[in-house]
Amino acid sequence: MSNKKLTVLNIVSVIVLQLCTIASGFIIPRIVLKYFGSEVNGLVSSINQFLNYVQLLEGGLSGVVMAALYKALAKNDNNKVSAIIRAVDSFFKKIALIYIVYALVLAIIYPFIVKNNFGYWYIFSLILIIAISLFNQYFFSLTYRLLITSDRRGFVVSIAQIVFIIVNVMLVIISIKIYPSIHLLKAISSISFIIQPVIFKLYVKKHYCIDYTAEKDNEALKQRWDGFGQNLAYFIHSNTDVIILTFFVGLSMVSVYSVYLMVIGAIQSLLIAVSGAIKPIYGNMLSSYKKDEINKMFDYYELGMNIITTIAFACCIILIVPFINQYTKSVVDADYKQPIFATIMCIAEAVYCLRDPFVATAYSVGHFKQTAKFAYCEAVINLVVSLSLVFFLGIIGVAIGTLVAMSFRATMHAIYLKKNILNRPIYKWLKGIFVTFISGTIGVFVVKHCINYNVDSYLTWFIYALVATAVIVPIVAVIFFVAYYKTIIAFITTYLKKETVDENSGC
Repeated sequence: MSNKKLTVLNIVSVIVLQLCTIASGFIIPRIVLKYFGSEVNGLVSSINQFLNYVQLLEGGLSGVVMAALYKALAKNDNNKVSAIIRAVDSFFKKIALIYIVYALVLAIIYPFIVKNNFGYWYIFSLILIIAISLFNQYFFSLTYRLLITSDRRGFVVSIAQIVFIIVNVMLVIISIKIYPSIHLLKAISSISFIIQPVIFKLYVKKHYCIDYTAEKDNEALKQRWDGFGQNLAYFIHSNTDVIILTFFVGLSMVSVYSVYLMVIGAIQSLLIAVSGAIKPIYGNMLSSYKKDEINKMFDYYELGMNIITTIAFACCIILIVPFINQYTKSVVDADYKQPIFATIMCIAEAVYCLRDPFVATAYSVGHFKQTAKFAYCEAVINLVVSLSLVFFLGIIGVAIGTLVAMSFRATMHAIYLKKNILNRPIYKWLKGIFVTFISGTIGVFVVKHCINYNVDSYLTWFIYALVATAVIVPIVAVIFFVAYYKTIIAFITTYLKKETVDENSGC
């Protein structure tokens, strides 16, 4: 299958997956809020974040392994692929066993260290139930998932996850109708997770000739500590805010945070997933194309991410608070109206998406060790700023910490790319940030000040969303076209030319 077809298939499948994830992310937390309240929702979010500490044991291995697999798969070196898979599988199984011990320890001490209104055994059993899904991921499926994704067949991973999400949502809805219990609900989610590893294993068995007796290639694991900084930074990006709010603000505010991040995170995940569908193909090209061609491709990659990020998060800034108001209309045990927090987090996650092409390029060429310092600094900045401001600004303080930290790392990666990989002028990055900020700000200003609309139901919100999008898209499109008309025309011309060549090609 050609790179172009694989790219389209991966992008389409990942978009469908993210839409299913978004739908699931709205349905299940809403069920938890409706039947169990904000404190239980906050408790579940907090437990998930504490359990995610096990990801630190991975040490950034996933990115390092994918970089190694790109080369082995491109050369059709089955012996190398088998050796890498053997080493990785062994490593992940060790993590899974350590995780069992960690989950047990957490279940024992968590009820004592976190302020809550629940009984000891209530929390103890809930932690163990939630832990099952992450255990299944590390012990049964993560190795196969990395292999399939590295081989540019991310659509297989997406399909497996889509099946899991659909089955999970159906079982959760059925269980809540039969017997409303948070323990039963989470148990069903954990058990249904086994769907993914079954699909992955069957696919790998059919399409790859893995020699499970091959000698382990532990060389592929050596760079994992170079990737640890990146892994640590991502972990802190995903978990710091909830942990800090758990200890210094309370579980109800954790619920507020998690509900907003449910929406903002869904948008970020969708954009990163689209970018991720391109990364394996981009990584393959980095090892075989000339620098001038790679620079042109990077221009297209960055421009595409800038445009969709601007549109997505400009719309999110406008629409998220009216949506949350409707989503939590019947919930009165916490203040879910947080417009300043929402805006800051939207900008922070937009920065995360804008920097993705820069980070992806560094990872694809194996520059984990060289860029680790940026990730460490991001982690420290996030912790220090969030802890400094949470006492004065509460939930807004942790949002500011996230924004400052991610902005720092984005800047450093842009400078690193210029100096060490593509020799790309830094003004191109600055221009992209400026155009993104201007077009997004104008779009938000026009909608908020020129369209007066009363949102009092999901239907009116949906109409408002259509109107806002219809206003923002042309504004962003026009501004970007004026700023990047040469790049856009070059991309269209190249794409159409390639289409003609493909159509006229034989087998």
